[in-house]
Amino acid sequence: MAARGTRRHQQGLALITAVLVVAIVATVATTLALGEQVWFRQAQNMTNRAQAESLRQGALSYAAILLARDTNQTDHLGEPWAKPLPPLPVEDGMIAFAVSDAQGRFNLNNLVRAGAPSPPDSAMFRNLLTSQGLDPGLSEALRDWLDSNTTVDGPGGAEDIEYLSLPQPYRSANQPLQSVDELRLVKGFTAKAVEKLRPYVTALPVPTTVNVNTAPDQVLAALTNLPLSALQPVLDNRVSKPFADKAQFNAMLPSGTLPPPTDLYDVKTGYFLVTIDIRYGRLQRRTEALIERASGKATVLWHRLPPLQFETKPDEKT
Repeated sequence: MAARGTRRHQQGLALITAVLVVAIVATVATTLALGEQVWFRQAQNMTNRAQAESLRQGALSYAAILLARDTNQTDHLGEPWAKPLPPLPVEDGMIAFAVSDAQGRFNLNNLVRAGAPSPPDSAMFRNLLTSQGLDPGLSEALRDWLDSNTTVDGPGGAEDIEYLSLPQPYRSANQPLQSVDELRLVKGFTAKAVEKLRPYVTALPVPTTVNVNTAPDQVLAALTNLPLSALQPVLDNRVSKPFADKAQFNAMLPSGTLPPPTDLYDVKTGYFLVTIDIRYGRLQRRTEALIERASGKATVLWHRLPPLQFETKPDEKT
């Protein structure tokens, strides 16, 4: 009986040992499989990223060639660069890009020209702010942000002393804006205000004119200081007959209307914004680039690459 008891005890230990060995092997196998899956997904992500980058560079080069070949004396929405293209399918994804006239918008850096405030540009920006239901006094704070001095410009202005008293202090830039997003740092410009203005403003490296052939209706209204109802004939006419020069634009304004200052508008453009949307495999990305066209050449001044986004299914590991 003692021998049988010993034998049963040994069999029990053997069974427990076998179960433990199976559990350990299963755990190791699961860990190895999971590691292999993660490694495979990372390798796939890197491949998708490389392919997407090649597509982005190709689309940007195509846009630059398209703009460089445009030698017309005017720029308008009927030209090849302005015509929207459908998304183009590629292996395991798609690409879409659009070119827009950056000078169809109000250049925020125009508020200070040659180191001094520009009253005509300030008046236009105030009109634009008012049309969006924003305080026109915000133009004073932005002028202070742009100019090189430390003098507060009007009751709505702000310089270092105001920004340094914030819970997270910083100093006024006292230089041109690098992007529209920088408005968030300027006194009074909330996130909501910036999003309201975004379709109508830009930040270009030098003072520029507004192209009346491509400007949105709100920008054109701010330029002429006219209500949209009075501008409707101008907006309708430019679709089929773009303005060849400033004189044609002035002739279309309502009778008795004074034309805007000549250095505020034109019918030619030198800066274009290119937006590229790419989906390749699990990767999705939207990038933006600014192209300068001068002397028959198109040069990419900058391109912004936001963080990568990968689609992840509920049962997948990134």
